[in-house]
Amino acid sequence: MKSIRSSKAVTLIELLVVLGVTLILSGVALENYNSAAIRARVARVRAEHRILAQAIEVYRIDGNALPRMANSFYNDPAFDTIFGVPVSGVMTHCLSTPVAYVTNAYLVDPFMEAKRDAPLDERFYTYQVIPVYVGKNPSSKFWPSAREHYGEWRIGSVGPDLVFDHKFANSAQLPYDPTNGLISFGNIWTSQKNPSTCPPVPLLLGAHH
Repeated sequence: MKSIRSSKAVTLIELLVVLGVTLILSGVALENYNSAAIRARVARVRAEHRILAQAIEVYRIDGNALPRMANSFYNDPAFDTIFGVPVSGVMTHCLSTPVAYVTNAYLVDPFMEAKRDAPLDERFYTYQVIPVYVGKNPSSKFWPSAREHYGEWRIGSVGPDLVFDHKFANSAQLPYDPTNGLISFGNIWTSQKNPSTCPPVPLLLGAHH
């Protein structure tokens, strides 16, 4: 009887060991899956940004003007609403109609797909025509420096941290850099000049207004 009890005890320990190893492996697998999913979204953002960038430049060459962005200060429902909802700081349908430079101008940021409770324009890529902001904000020190750094336009994704602006100086200008951590501060930006580093212009590191 003593040997039988010993055999049962060893079996229970083995089961606990197997369960522990399984949980560890499951955790590692889940972490690898999440990391792969983030990398896939980053790759998708960069690919879609390239498509939009090419379309913007072709549109500019054809029409001698940049595609119209949606913005509340235009007060033009034909451009500044999507499905009847006012939007601001995103692309408008002029990039897809009447000439289809892209099939769909309203591309959802992959990092915001699950954020269905977020305002509609926050779910799409940011699109800003910088000279318009310069003209609308004559006292701003930010936008002229932004024009110098980014060029005439920029498009952006919130990136893996899911936040556009962390409310501290320069946060909205930080480019996402996976070497700082797969989930780290920074937005994924593509612009006419396509900067790949943090803006060197000190004024860009101040308040975004």
